[in-house]
Amino acid sequence: MINELLEKRDILADIAIELYGEWWIANDKFWNSPTELELREVESQLFDLGYDITDELTPDQILLASLLLKKIKGQGNE
Repeated sequence: MINELLEKRDILADIAIELYGEWWIANDKFWNSPTELELREVESQLFDLGYDITDELTPDQILLASLLLKKIKGQGNE
C-alpha cells in the first residue's frame, strides 16, 4: 500500500510541475487546487500508515525548507 501511495504522490508531483511549473509549491494557484487536495490526501494516508517522510529528505532539502519557512514568516528578508 505504501509503495502505491508513493507512486501516486510522484505522479501528482509530476502533474503539479506540468500545471504550475518547477516551483509549483511556491505557486499560489497550486494551493487548494484539485492536485494539491489529492496530494494532501495521499500524504495523510502515508502518515496514517506510519510512513515517515523525513527519512527521504536530504540536508539540502532541509536547509531549503528552513529558508522558505523563514521567508514565509517574514524573517528571511535578505
